[in-house]
Amino acid sequence: MKRVLTIICALMITAAAMAEQAWKNENLKYGMYLGPIKAGDAQLVTENITYNGQKAVRMRLIARTTSTADKLFSLNDTLTTIVRPEDSSPIFFQKHCFEGDDIVREKVNFSKTDDGKCVAQMRKDYKNGRVKEVTETSNTLVYDMISVVGFARTIDAGSLKKGQRLNFKLADAAEILDESLIYQGLEVLKISGRKYKCMVFKLVEPYVEKGKKKDREILNIYVCDDAARTIVQMDIKFKVGTAKVKIIK
Repeated sequence: MKRVLTIICALMITAAAMAEQAWKNENLKYGMYLGPIKAGDAQLVTENITYNGQKAVRMRLIARTTSTADKLFSLNDTLTTIVRPEDSSPIFFQKHCFEGDDIVREKVNFSKTDDGKCVAQMRKDYKNGRVKEVTETSNTLVYDMISVVGFARTIDAGSLKKGQRLNFKLADAAEILDESLIYQGLEVLKISGRKYKCMVFKLVEPYVEKGKKKDREILNIYVCDDAARTIVQMDIKFKVGTAKVKIIK
């Protein structure tokens, strides 16, 4: 489940008032669908923990395809992030993904320098035994694929305009990538007979085609626009199409 999403640190100011509400212990369960077919299950588990003697929050996104879906495309992913609850910044990230015949193992340790810069120590282990290790320093915060899921739950829609583009830095595959998050406005979703008024965010990555810069859509996330800020649906782009991850009540 690649590149879920993240966001630039400047929005932390708008998030601060709601951060405590977002970081509660919970276990959200979701069904994954390819068209009308139930293709698997996913869980987003949030826990308040102590990490290196400090209060922290651990988030885990776990996804598994069914035996039927495995015939088309198998997925067995566990992504874990540990963040600081006061500003949603990541401390540690780990990814174990088995997607088709691809095996991905990655780790990132995040730290801050005395002058406030972000240091990301990244490692990627390839299935052929090769190891890639890179350390990069950024003037702005660097996020991982899961820490932004919690952060998106703290955003006040009233502070954003539809179409507003938010640039950010993402640690992925032992690299620091420049990507963008675009606010799509509010939308009402109907899931299992229940209606949800949601903030919609789209994650895109840039690419160049015939000399022109374009956006490639990676994922849409739907966050319920209420005090709980529950994530009710994620639309994830895969090689075989779009998987919809919907909350199970």
